[in-house]
Amino acid sequence: MNLESSPKNQFRNFHEGEAQIQASVGIDTAAFDRGVEEAFRPALSPIEVRFVGARTFSVAASIDDGGRPWASPLFGPAGELFTVQDDTTVRVKPQPIAGDPLHDNVRSNGEMGVLYFDPSRRRRAKSLGRATTDNSGTFEYRMHRNFGICNKYIFKRSNDVEPSTTQRRNVEFAARAGLSADDKAQLGSTDTTFLASHSDRFGADATHRGGPAGFVSVVDDNTITMPDYMGNGMFQTLGNLQLDDRVGLSSVDFETGRLLQLTGRGSIQPANAHDVYSQRTLLIAIDEVRSSWADVGTWTDIEAFDIQPNMANPATPRARS
Repeated sequence: MNLESSPKNQFRNFHEGEAQIQASVGIDTAAFDRGVEEAFRPALSPIEVRFVGARTFSVAASIDDGGRPWASPLFGPAGELFTVQDDTTVRVKPQPIAGDPLHDNVRSNGEMGVLYFDPSRRRRAKSLGRATTDNSGTFEYRMHRNFGICNKYIFKRSNDVEPSTTQRRNVEFAARAGLSADDKAQLGSTDTTFLASHSDRFGADATHRGGPAGFVSVVDDNTITMPDYMGNGMFQTLGNLQLDDRVGLSSVDFETGRLLQLTGRGSIQPANAHDVYSQRTLLIAIDEVRSSWADVGTWTDIEAFDIQPNMANPATPRARS
């Protein structure tokens, strides 16, 4: 997508890439920028403190020493996975996952973003900041941006993680240049993925992408696509890709615990003509794939992502006009 350039740092809450995408769809970024001024704040409110502390699953974005983004699932018991130290600092203690690059990445450059995720109530919030980590696997994470985001396109499911019942899989991770048959099957049946991207101005960003099972299309061993549905109009991920096209993706099999992480290059393509719900398509050219196993606990499906005409459900995208 070729877009005209916007003046750098013209807006307080959006960078040049976000402004470019917004302008391309007719959004007045200057007005939008003023309207979200109170939403972008570094501090957690008392309600957000409780929300963060109750999480058993979230996702972190980090950047490796080659500048590549990675999306890392964070699992742990409520009250242990996240401990709020003060309104801008959170202690993060996730269960270890073999081969996950999060610790090495944070040690390398300190970049870290977190998506706090509660699919059982279709709630999510995002923060961007910096972290340090120690040999125990614990992070001290200080946020410089924190904000809630919409509840769209989330498969409703609940999670139960208890340290006394968690079973660890003694399976080493594997790394490869392209997708295996198992990788393709997992991506082709998922309804939930998580993306990591980066901007020099705001840092590492973790976000959620959901759709009906099969919404991710595997083109070949090194290429996947997914529809981009109408969201909140901020275009943070696509805006990041305008300035730095490197992107990470993770997929979790919530039944088996199989974890798939990949990193590559993302580009914005026209919407699939046969998909009346997508606004555009995200294509990812894959550089590296890692697979491993995580202690995911017990997940219970509550309400599937389902596209039905005129369905009043936050998981359902609107058809293109």
